[in-house]
Amino acid sequence: MRFSWGSAAAGTAFGALTAVGPWFQGLPRESAALFSVGLFLTYASIGFLVGILPMGSNRFVAGGLWGFLYSVPGAIFTAVPYPLAADAPAYYREFVGGGLRAVLLTLVFGSLAGIWAAWFRRPNP
Repeated sequence: MRFSWGSAAAGTAFGALTAVGPWFQGLPRESAALFSVGLFLTYASIGFLVGILPMGSNRFVAGGLWGFLYSVPGAIFTAVPYPLAADAPAYYREFVGGGLRAVLLTLVFGSLAGIWAAWFRRPNP
């Protein structure tokens, strides 16, 4: 078993692309920076996992599964509503309210990151 640098790079690129979003949501600079770092590290980590964990016969299904499983703790966290300051930007309100939409978005983006990273991993010999 070899490490796939292509998967790691793809996960890092996916993370970099999603990390751009918070900067255009009207968030304070510190909040945008922290949220961006979290997104970047999450999706880069999925790329590294897909690059090192076994893929089996279908690398896309395996990549999606690894990304999905990696996102489960985050999905549980977003499912639980928690208090927020009254002047917080609307972008935060979507996730702090909890609910099914936040959970599904977390799981879907984790799975997409895993599938994307698997695209750049060479098939098992």
